[in-house]
Amino acid sequence: MNTLRQYRIALQIFQSNRLRRDYQDLSEIPEYEPLGEFFFNEMYGPRDFSQRDQEGRRLQHFLGMLPGVHLRDLEEVLELLDLTYQLDDDLARLMQAAQVGTDFDETTYEHFYRLADRYDERLRQLTLIRSSLYNVFRLSRSSMLGMALRRSHFIARLAGIGHVHTFLRRGYEALQHLAAIDHFAETIYQRELDRLNRIYQR
Repeated sequence: MNTLRQYRIALQIFQSNRLRRDYQDLSEIPEYEPLGEFFFNEMYGPRDFSQRDQEGRRLQHFLGMLPGVHLRDLEEVLELLDLTYQLDDDLARLMQAAQVGTDFDETTYEHFYRLADRYDERLRQLTLIRSSLYNVFRLSRSSMLGMALRRSHFIARLAGIGHVHTFLRRGYEALQHLAAIDHFAETIYQRELDRLNRIYQR
């Protein structure tokens, strides 16, 4: 029988491949390429993010080292990471209990996605994705923040938050050469909302 961790990784692989397929048009826009890679690899990449997400809960003790950044600036990002972990964990447990195997197809995935009956939480997840993209884009305009993120990696590792620090630094770097976030953020929100409503037939 496959372990829960194996199901979680299978979900990450499936979701990463699905996002790459559904947003190929965005990734082909040169300006969006670094952000697309960050979104596909660091948000929904094919690996286990549990360590990073656990570290996110301890991040508030580190924020004093980042100029111009307050906990409220990253609260939605941290909520998004935590909610995504919960939703994936719930889905993985349902699939494991049903013993569907880790080589599931999209029809099977959407069946269990609907069976989980977490529409409100999924809608909240989409809202957090959109608002987090706008908020982190705003923060990425600060060159001082970028310098602080680059210089504080060693200290972050010593503090036990190296994974989430790397996540934030890569997100900052992916946004550096982006003039505007609106089209990327709104396209993702609307397509995922349409998909959510289709699955739940709303």
